[in-house]
Amino acid sequence: MTVNDPGLMFINKLGQINSVQDILAYADFLLEESGQAHSIPVDLSLIFKRFQIPTPIQKPLPGQQGLLLDAKNGIVVINSNDPPSRQKFSQAHELVEFLINSLPNGKNIGNGWTLKKPGGFTESMKEILCNRTAANILMPPAYVADQINQHGTNFGCARLISNECEISLSAALVQVARISRGSHSVILWIMKNKPSEIKEKIPASQLGLFDDKPSQPALKLRVEWSMGSESAPFIPKDKSVEETSLIFKACQTGSFTSGEERLCLNGKKSRWFRTENLPFRAAGGTQVLSLIEHI
Repeated sequence: MTVNDPGLMFINKLGQINSVQDILAYADFLLEESGQAHSIPVDLSLIFKRFQIPTPIQKPLPGQQGLLLDAKNGIVVINSNDPPSRQKFSQAHELVEFLINSLPNGKNIGNGWTLKKPGGFTESMKEILCNRTAANILMPPAYVADQINQHGTNFGCARLISNECEISLSAALVQVARISRGSHSVILWIMKNKPSEIKEKIPASQLGLFDDKPSQPALKLRVEWSMGSESAPFIPKDKSVEETSLIFKACQTGSFTSGEERLCLNGKKSRWFRTENLPFRAAGGTQVLSLIEHI
């Protein structure tokens, strides 16, 4: 069976890729070609079938969610150890990899970005674009905007989208934040030391002066990752949050919290935020998923 490379078909249809918006438009192309321009939930098997791509292979992939192993023959591998919603997102991500793989090398696509590697962008930029386009495949922006108009930018809206699109709550929450009219961020918080503290920490096997136990910095609730709308301010990884905050209270009590408060998240100056904070148990302890509006 010959694979009809969706990336090449899209480039041939568009003419050339000149912007980020051209990459994101690939999501609409896949949905239209598979007859799902107005379908929720999106059935990825129909996209694979449309382009005669074999059903993705499920295998354990330590430290990796998915892999486009062979674009010519359409061989996609998905981590079998991931939950179904994660696997679905990974399949959508790998569909976007077909497009990235089809881009020529050394091509200037505007905004100062030049494709220097096979498939194009730097690895970090490629992953961002693949994830954003994958989200638009599974949760089309027009559909998400309609849900926001009806239910607001909040966890309730994200849960509804998560259920209807059969995707994880965190992925739905990020899509809601990105498409919202306001300035919203989604942050995952975990208890940890910042990198400099880990680097400087005295090994447990090393005896302290006068046989004292080696001192270790206290863990703080810190940013693991942050994503949001175009207007949202930058929030650095590993930034800690005050123990008086609603975010920390959610971690401490294991209960959902929400409200308005002053926080210092991207500098020394605090400002007002509206937050919703969902604690959950994960490996290593309680983590918190927050939706933050910059007000």
